[in-house]
Amino acid sequence: MAAFLLLAPLLLLGTVAGQETARCPWFWNATEGNFSVETSPETYQANTTYLVTIKDGRNHNSSSRYLLQALSAQNSSVGTWQGNSTRNCSSVDTAELNITESTASWTSPNSSLASVQIRVYLSLPNNSTELKTVILSTGAGNSTELPPNSTLSPSTNHSSVCRAQGSSWLLPALLLLTALLLS
Repeated sequence: MAAFLLLAPLLLLGTVAGQETARCPWFWNATEGNFSVETSPETYQANTTYLVTIKDGRNHNSSSRYLLQALSAQNSSVGTWQGNSTRNCSSVDTAELNITESTASWTSPNSSLASVQIRVYLSLPNNSTELKTVILSTGAGNSTELPPNSTLSPSTNHSSVCRAQGSSWLLPALLLLTALLLS
């Protein structure tokens, strides 16, 4: 019984991590977006408000939506999205736009960063997701659009991150089962 009391919090922790993944399903198997993303300004500057514009000539179902994120090279959420509903998904602030909206405002942090990755997901009602990524860099260069398989760092691949989080309940469950069998 003591083993159960010690392992129950671990099982609960695994369940909570799995629920976080369930609320963020667009990370899984995102394909390259058939839309474009532009930012103004096009280079990274600290404490600056950016207009992120999504251009997509297709007609989408009204339940489709755009999900936007801004990440540092360390894969941390940076800056603030204004005027849109936001939620926390796997510790990343995510702005949500209705499919009829095509612009969002994002303010960069006061800290000086070498670059910021702006991700725009298009979540479709058939459980498919498209992704476009734009890198804002300091200097005279323009922003760079990347395909979904490109990353700033190896830890940026959300597909593997979410699968690992989704299976985080497995170890506590096995430990609990072992403790119950041994008692």
